[in-house]
Amino acid sequence: MYELYFQSDFMGTKIGFYLTLVCSVLLILCCPKIKYWYENKLQFEKKVNFWFGFLFVFGFFVMQSLSFYGLVLKSNGIDSGNYSTVEGAIEDIQIVERNSREEAFTVDGVRFKYNDYGTENTFFANRKHDSDTIQEGRVVKIAYLREGNENLIFELSVRK
Repeated sequence: MYELYFQSDFMGTKIGFYLTLVCSVLLILCCPKIKYWYENKLQFEKKVNFWFGFLFVFGFFVMQSLSFYGLVLKSNGIDSGNYSTVEGAIEDIQIVERNSREEAFTVDGVRFKYNDYGTENTFFANRKHDSDTIQEGRVVKIAYLREGNENLIFELSVRK
């Protein structure tokens, strides 16, 4: 019998992607009106070049869209069953404390490695450092998504 300890929540990623995409398109469509309003209606003593500010805001929306798009692709991969599961005892735990805490362990020959800041918030990174969930010998069941050299944990269950 396993108890669910962690499960990724992808709710809102598709909505976030479409919302930032719509904002980017609206920003482009409204650019002439925004530029006119900025140059003729605002009464600041010192104004930043309009195009500098516009490109900064537009770049922000594009980067957010790309980030959400990556999560949507991962969510679609999970929904379509393109993931793996492994069950067994945790072995070979390595914890490295630098600017961010990095952990690595193996379950039945599959290596998992993550850290507080480098791992996306949607996936497991054991951010609760005082948790005793990841311990040598503990039997777990892990569902993970393989991406490049990484195994991203989206579901972690612990044997009771």
